[in-house]
Amino acid sequence: MQILAKWPSPSELSFSGQGDSEVGIPNTKEYFQSVLAWAKENGAEEYFLVPLEKWVPSSELLSTLPSYPVPTQVEISDSVTFSYLIPPVLFGKKLCFWISDEKSLTDSYFHVLGKIERSEEQLSKIFEKEIHATPEIIWKEEENHSDSLLLERKLWGKRENGKRYSSSFSLAKAFFVGSLTDIREIHEYELSSQYSSELENVILKFLFKRADSKYFSLLSALGKGETENGFVFKPKIYFSFGLQLLILACVIAEAYEELVSRWIEERPPLNDVLNKLEEWTNKESHPKTEVGMDAIFEEKVIHLLDKYADRSDRFLLKRLEEEYSQSYKRVSEQFQLRKKELEEKLIPDLLSQVESHSKLSFPEELKSEWEILGKTLQTRLENFLLERKNLQNPEEKGNGKSPESWNILIGQRSD
Repeated sequence: MQILAKWPSPSELSFSGQGDSEVGIPNTKEYFQSVLAWAKENGAEEYFLVPLEKWVPSSELLSTLPSYPVPTQVEISDSVTFSYLIPPVLFGKKLCFWISDEKSLTDSYFHVLGKIERSEEQLSKIFEKEIHATPEIIWKEEENHSDSLLLERKLWGKRENGKRYSSSFSLAKAFFVGSLTDIREIHEYELSSQYSSELENVILKFLFKRADSKYFSLLSALGKGETENGFVFKPKIYFSFGLQLLILACVIAEAYEELVSRWIEERPPLNDVLNKLEEWTNKESHPKTEVGMDAIFEEKVIHLLDKYADRSDRFLLKRLEEEYSQSYKRVSEQFQLRKKELEEKLIPDLLSQVESHSKLSFPEELKSEWEILGKTLQTRLENFLLERKNLQNPEEKGNGKSPESWNILIGQRSD
């Protein structure tokens, strides 16, 4: 769904404080009423109860779900269990509440973030000081992009060289906002690494080096480029932003867990922490080879996602099939739109120009120029006709179950 989205900030909702305060979950009925009131003020006319598995919802999906009018005085059934991992979202006049779904990509992502947070807490206890070394994300978009969530929600940080840079996002916020943005509009995103203490920066250097040495091929397949201070990615438009961040979060979680494990195993003196971290960082070096899409299908990557999301269903393979289906559909639609454009506009317009050209004559001094123009028109027409002849529906092989099927599909994309 490419309609510009809105969501309530905490200050726009009103709760009495009842509910499970330990985990920050509000009273269900108060939450429901408060969100409805906010949505009505923002032009909502109907609401949907959407399984979190369907994030981000398409217009086609919403057309298949029951909808309800948006009065502000209505009771929600006790059988409804809201998910609070992401806020309710207003797409135009349609409000989406998210229903709990323990096996969704979103649940898995936030589960992995929980493990990263616990590793950070362990390091804080080990070093006897607060550690905040989890990387954050900054992304760029073209400044001429008009439907910008960064501008709409005042999430941008600066403009430079024709690009708009976001403010620094936590991994949780990056997942939510990034999923709502057309991935083709995200020029690149960067894992930010500027922290206040030397210790945090050294920790982050280890995390990056560990991730790069163990999962270089995987990160390269996700579009990682070279940089001195961290990771910069050009996101792959044939994968959802959410899946790319989930894989990246698992790589970071593994690196964090490895750091904690080494420290517990070796127990070096705290006064030698910086030297020890630098020593471990320097030892993280492995052969770096790029293997393309094959890297994403490696068994260690499938296991990585299941391990840190606490799953046992080889989730990555299932998700790749789903994303292949969605990407194949988009490619097919692009083919049909291009074919329609050729048949209904480009070829008829050129035929008209060629016909007009053949009926006119010019003085001798302009004859050669006129002939050149005619040949140019004819060449363009031939190219359009050849394109139409070769414009077949994209080949579908393997349903996304293999790197080969993805390579075939990617080779046929026009965007």
